[in-house]
Amino acid sequence: MTELTPAEVMEVLAASWRPDAMSDPSTAERWATVFADDIVLVEPESLPHGGVHRGLASFHAVQAGMRAHWDQRIEATEYWQCAPDLFALRIVIRWTARATGRSVVLPMIDMIRIRGGQIFEIEAYVHDTKALLETLDPRGEEVSMNSGPGR
Repeated sequence: MTELTPAEVMEVLAASWRPDAMSDPSTAERWATVFADDIVLVEPESLPHGGVHRGLASFHAVQAGMRAHWDQRIEATEYWQCAPDLFALRIVIRWTARATGRSVVLPMIDMIRIRGGQIFEIEAYVHDTKALLETLDPRGEEVSMNSGPGR
């Protein structure tokens, strides 16, 4: 089989971005060919699934952990090639906490590195981890990106 170019890898990934893709466990199976066995995923430490995760099994465990906490609905995606092996993915997700029903719409940026026709590194930057974590708190009202002082 011919090795995919970095742009082709991103095209394969982009083809899977249906609104319910992040909450559908079978999405990870569709991604199997584009993620390296030794993938490194870096998530914000403050999140329940945060930290540095190494290997495909760990990557899948993080995805399952996110699905356990939130229903994630993709609202928008776009990506740019920053270097021959590096892409910036901007993805806007409605995160709805399964335990509380509270939701927030947040953009995030994933810096994606590709080697040998597969994604081998993802660094995730969530716009507002505090707002995301607040969806898990059963005491508050729905969080909005427009809430807070001066808005």
